[in-house]
Amino acid sequence: GKGSEPAMTDPSRELPRKRTRTALGVVAGLLFLLTGAFGLSGRSDWNPLATVPEQTAETIAASAVTVYVSLRAINAALSTAQEIEVGASVVGQASLQPLKVLEPVDDTVERVADAVFLVAAGAALAAVGLAPVVSIGFVVLGAALLGRFSLGRSPVFDRIMTPLCTKGIALGIAVGFAIPSVFVLAVWVGEQATAAQMTAAMAELDAVAQEANFLIGAEVDEAEAVSPAEEGDAGVLGWLSSRISEAGDSVSGVFEQSGRYLDAAQVFVEEADTILRSSLTIIGIFTLRMLVLPVFLLWGALSLLRTVLRPAGER
Repeated sequence: GKGSEPAMTDPSRELPRKRTRTALGVVAGLLFLLTGAFGLSGRSDWNPLATVPEQTAETIAASAVTVYVSLRAINAALSTAQEIEVGASVVGQASLQPLKVLEPVDDTVERVADAVFLVAAGAALAAVGLAPVVSIGFVVLGAALLGRFSLGRSPVFDRIMTPLCTKGIALGIAVGFAIPSVFVLAVWVGEQATAAQMTAAMAELDAVAQEANFLIGAEVDEAEAVSPAEEGDAGVLGWLSSRISEAGDSVSGVFEQSGRYLDAAQVFVEEADTILRSSLTIIGIFTLRMLVLPVFLLWGALSLLRTVLRPAGER
């Protein structure tokens, strides 16, 4: 019967639709190609897919540099404290460095600071490199769209170009759209999820860093030098007396400064667990924001993209 006959497509309607799809594909390909070419020439300021990831990476780099400076201040203070010597002499002479117990904490802080520096360098690299990567993705996507919609003239050529153009479209979407979008989304999700932990860890490090700054900046003001000519009325004996007095003040100043070093270093001994815990927490947060979440979300986005672009017969 007529109900069992397959519906026939009207060629007069299908041909204009095909031409419209081809025209739209060619226009889209040209737009993506030109956008990518302008981006590679340094004109991507108007493209949010390039500028927003750049700003996000710059924010991470600035935050990591702030943490790095705090850790280096603590590291310098710990290294200075370890060099303090306490001497004694009864029959012979001996000197001790009682704050060498800080060396494991100092080494750990130095390693964590190096790791934070790598995070800052990676974020800076992302800030510089994301715009060219996005532009390359647009170029690949534009070329693949042009090839897909305008070059398939013969059956043999179509069989060769169609798989290549399909892969090019997938690659262009992944590089031009998925990578920057996933990066921004992952960093935002990471910031929202770890804001409280990051604030607490930074507050703890800042408190210890203030002690480090005190330790580094605890210097005795140098006495102004006075020449014998300026003390003409006092004479040579007066000048020698003033030099001896200044020497005594310098010795007492050294002992006073050493006492402040010891007092400040005691804080580092007491806060060693806090330093390590806060430093490792910050490393974990940066790793989550910069690596774990972006990779996880990108893997999900690419899996979804492969499913969408896979031919219906292979699903």
